[in-house]
Amino acid sequence: MLTVLLALSGVSFGTKERPHLPCEYLGTVSRNYPNTAFAMSSDAIKQRATKRVDLSGPVKQRDIRGTVGVDVLVGIDGNVVCVQGFYGHPMLLKDVEEGVQKWRFKPLKENNTPVAYVGKLYFALCNIACGEEGSSMTLLK
Repeated sequence: MLTVLLALSGVSFGTKERPHLPCEYLGTVSRNYPNTAFAMSSDAIKQRATKRVDLSGPVKQRDIRGTVGVDVLVGIDGNVVCVQGFYGHPMLLKDVEEGVQKWRFKPLKENNTPVAYVGKLYFALCNIACGEEGSSMTLLK
């Protein structure tokens, strides 16, 4: 009886929950980051970056201040599969997504098998009333 109820309720033991992904992806994704909902922290994923591309164009001149957060899915080869902004000023999100899309990261292996992985990147961008730290409209920090 209990088995039937569990089956009907959708509860399943022994299955692995799939991490939240910023886009559709059918490959194997790392599950080694359970303390951060399967996503690497901003600092951890920034340390894995082997190529960073900064903001370009007029966005660097905007009089704006804010934090931007994006989810990034890194493929088995270290290239960015997709980026999706989830936090921040709409005038900055698109530009940050475009910049991070061009980044490259160290590939990741689990049990000797290449896997994709997810990270959350946060950037504190400021070009007005920045305080002691000064102006910083860059993704390179």
